[in-house]
Amino acid sequence: MNLMNKIILLLLILLIWKKAEAQPSPFDQNFVNSITSRLPSMPDDKAKVDNLVRLASMYLFTNPTLAIKYADEGNYIAKKINYPQGQIACLGQSAFYFSMSAEWAKSTVRINEAIPLCKKYEPAQMIYMYNLMVINYSLKQDTALMFEYALKALNHPSFGSSRELDKWATYMQLGRAYEFANKLDSARKYASILSYYINKYSKEVPDLASNSYTLFGNIALKEKNYNNASQYFYQAKDYYGLAKTYHFLNQPDSVIVNALKSLRIGEKQNSPLLFQESAKILAQEYGEFDAKKANKYWIMYSDSKDKLYSNEKIKQSELIYLNEQKNEFEIERESTANKNRLMLFSLLAVLALFLLFIFMLWRNNRFKQQANYKLEGALKNLKSTQSQLIQSEKMASLGELTAGIAHEIQNPLNFVNNFSEVNSELIQEMKEEIEKGNLGEVKGLANDIADNEQKINHHGKRADAIVKGMLQHSRSSSGVKEPANINVLADEYLRLAYHGLRAKDKSFNATMKTDFDETIGNINIIPQDIGRVILNLITNAFYAVTEKKKQLQPGYEPTVSVSTKKQGDRVLISVKDNGDGIPQKILDKVFQPFFTTKPTGEGTGLGLSMSYEIVTKGHSGELKINTKEGEGTEFTIHLPV
Repeated sequence: MNLMNKIILLLLILLIWKKAEAQPSPFDQNFVNSITSRLPSMPDDKAKVDNLVRLASMYLFTNPTLAIKYADEGNYIAKKINYPQGQIACLGQSAFYFSMSAEWAKSTVRINEAIPLCKKYEPAQMIYMYNLMVINYSLKQDTALMFEYALKALNHPSFGSSRELDKWATYMQLGRAYEFANKLDSARKYASILSYYINKYSKEVPDLASNSYTLFGNIALKEKNYNNASQYFYQAKDYYGLAKTYHFLNQPDSVIVNALKSLRIGEKQNSPLLFQESAKILAQEYGEFDAKKANKYWIMYSDSKDKLYSNEKIKQSELIYLNEQKNEFEIERESTANKNRLMLFSLLAVLALFLLFIFMLWRNNRFKQQANYKLEGALKNLKSTQSQLIQSEKMASLGELTAGIAHEIQNPLNFVNNFSEVNSELIQEMKEEIEKGNLGEVKGLANDIADNEQKINHHGKRADAIVKGMLQHSRSSSGVKEPANINVLADEYLRLAYHGLRAKDKSFNATMKTDFDETIGNINIIPQDIGRVILNLITNAFYAVTEKKKQLQPGYEPTVSVSTKKQGDRVLISVKDNGDGIPQKILDKVFQPFFTTKPTGEGTGLGLSMSYEIVTKGHSGELKINTKEGEGTEFTIHLPV
């Protein structure tokens, strides 16, 4: 995802906030003085919460620290007096500020706390929470979840009954999400909808036109229509967009003027992404003629990026993935805590079994290797040793995936546990309504329970699929082809490989990009074998970008891309990295058994040779390499349909 687009998306937060119940209020000094002097003596009631909400709203853009203090205090009191509407308003304000300042982890924590309250007490506020989640996942470069939450906002029951004017912010997010994903036809569809809104409502909502023109400019920029792009960005007063456009038009003076304006705006508005990218383009532009200034802006870019993507933020983000935030209902029930502990112990037991399984296989392979030394015949001895090393390579990959399995299986298990607990509460409520004879409410509760059961079933099957997939990976190949979805297989191993490496090395980080051809459908392959090939290529790609990152090259961002494409009667699977590439002098050796460029003890030299055998002999396909020293490598698997 282009960081320029993420920066622009942050501007939409200001518009989304206008749809929230607790809108920023004009600063009223008399009100502030009156309320702050009486706050300590006020009783903890709804009026005090409402006053704290208003104070937080007034300070949100002038003194964010004080605004968060008032919002958190209001949330605490609202919990204490059972005032869910007050909780929603306080959590929405603090989540909004943290999204605006790129603190996606803190924002997501508050949104997760607010969502159960919105579902029960203020369903229309779900659209606002979903819109904030789109912002957060754009900051984390997760396009799939951006679309998921944008579509949740669009398809929410309250969306259809909203005022026409209130809908444009969601249309804007969908247009930007499609533009991020380079699906420009769909992006233009929503751009045309926004054109209608500009003509009808631009006087009523001034920001509507400026944000729409930014979207139009982004689409034009990707289509290389630079004249139109500059006109749109000029109408939107989007200086970063103008700087980017003038860069492509090779007008360095205009690039610098607009980038400096953008830098000042990013600093003034506390927008770390806008500040960071403005500094980057200034460093690149000055790099052509003024090394001193270029170095100054590279330092500003690096410092801003370190703050934005600090290890602490990454840890917070991973914690959100592994442990969905508990709501108030879960905290109050001891039975839920017991179930969570049981789930954790079960997961640890599964991991222990996996580790024991790996250890037993390693030990057995060790014994076999020792026995093979005594066999007569050099040729037979060599073949046997090679076969054992290949199996060891397979199990080593399974060991690397163990941490990834823990990460992937945690989410569906959390969902199963959470929906089960909610159903327990709904059943209790249904019993009470049955006793009252309120059949309408009983039917509604029964429908909610049925919906939750479907979700439990869905996430249970997801966990089952993960475990079965890993068991399938650990087994020896059956040699039997069966229909399989190559997109799902590639996506699964990309995520598992990434999280497995993250578990081994917390400093490891890389950008992952995917581009899957959805028209491929199922193809006949041996899933265990092709899965091992994909995993091996992805692991090698992550190793290559990690090694290049250690060279501390300015502006280098490790990136691994996985894509699929149907081409005639063949399917192409590509794994691409931007590492150092493969030297031409050893290119013809990479598929030879036991050849490796890794240090002693880090590689067996069998991964690529095994992959080559599986693709060419097991599937009548091809495994090709396209590499350029200093720029990266692309492996492409060609499989007959």
